[in-house]
Amino acid sequence: MTEEHQAVISDAMNERMRAALHRVRREPGPAPVQRGSVALMTQEFGAAVATGSA
Repeated sequence: MTEEHQAVISDAMNERMRAALHRVRREPGPAPVQRGSVALMTQEFGAAVATGSA
């Protein structure tokens, strides 16, 4: 996996964690947008790995 792909995956995971914590802590204001489902992220990860190993 390339550093570029790793950075994108890390950023997406951090966004999901921030959104989850926002809901758990019941922070005021709109919750951060939670992009993609687990299935979609798995497909994106598979595509990134395939691209890196090709």
